[in-house]
Amino acid sequence: MALFASLVFAIAFFIAIGAIVGTILSARGRIIDLLRQGSGQTMVDPLPSVRLTSRRGVIRQRAVTPAAVRLRAAA
Repeated sequence: MALFASLVFAIAFFIAIGAIVGTILSARGRIIDLLRQGSGQTMVDPLPSVRLTSRRGVIRQRAVTPAAVRLRAAA
């Protein structure tokens, strides 16, 4: 039974590795272009700068953003 389980695991492992290699090889041109030129766009938009102040367990965003947002501090 242990031999059968090992065989099933080995087959599943080789199928998974084959799928990963196949995906990389099929997108080889795009990957090379991205490595040479860069994507041209950032994946994450920069967050606005904020100043956080705390008084009596309430965290507030101050002055940098137009409206202060109150958040309850996790105790």
